[in-house]
Amino acid sequence: MIRSRHVAQSVVAGACVAIYLFPLYWMAISGFKTQAEIFADPPSFFPRAPTLDAFRYVVERENMGRYVWNSVAIAIPVMLVAVTLSAMGAYAMSRMRSRLVDAALIAVLLLQVLPEALLATPVFIIFKTMGLLNTHLAVVLATSARAVAFGLVILRPMFRQVPYELEEASYVDGCSEWQTFSRIVLPLMRVPLMVLAAITFAQAYGQFVYPLTLLNRQDLQPGTVGIYSFIGTEIADWHRVMAFAALFALPILLLFMLLQRQIVSGLTAGALK
Repeated sequence: MIRSRHVAQSVVAGACVAIYLFPLYWMAISGFKTQAEIFADPPSFFPRAPTLDAFRYVVERENMGRYVWNSVAIAIPVMLVAVTLSAMGAYAMSRMRSRLVDAALIAVLLLQVLPEALLATPVFIIFKTMGLLNTHLAVVLATSARAVAFGLVILRPMFRQVPYELEEASYVDGCSEWQTFSRIVLPLMRVPLMVLAAITFAQAYGQFVYPLTLLNRQDLQPGTVGIYSFIGTEIADWHRVMAFAALFALPILLLFMLLQRQIVSGLTAGALK
């Protein structure tokens, strides 16, 4: 009975995973198809005559490397800013016993509900006034604002799980507040910070609204905006779109595959003993 239940659960879990991963599979194989085969009826789940023409085109003709580099140039600073400021802010808020802190976190959560498309116009006006349009710095600052808010909400409960007795012991040993934070608290938060870094990097890497609004120069645009070059008013090169998307998503897939154990352990971490 128990074995049958485990088999049933495994089958259901496998089916859910297959459904979740099917869009990624379809995206990848579509890059190996021709434009005609993509619109074939019935659709083919395997390319009849696999070809690398679409991948060659996006790499050689569309300068795929530049788009990936621009995305990474935006994602890495956002990740560093978000992790640094979120860690310091969440630690300070975790040690403050005040209803104002709870109210501030509620306000932050409510602001996260606002879509980026709604904020794009005021953000554009602000950065135009500051003379930062057509710079990666503008996109980094706009994206970091939301990423830091997300980090504060995620990290504050985890910082509260760190026993305050450890900090008191470090003060007795002569550590300053900064030394206690950097040498005692942060090492205990290594896994949650790594999870936040991975999630923030992925979100910034796939950022679309702010780059589309703030960057008009093609040489500065990330891959999320560059993919539009394949979509016209009357026709779209879907096999090239899929090839571009598959190559663009590859770094993120590799990142999460390398860090999957840390990410899972961080998301399921319990209280620190």
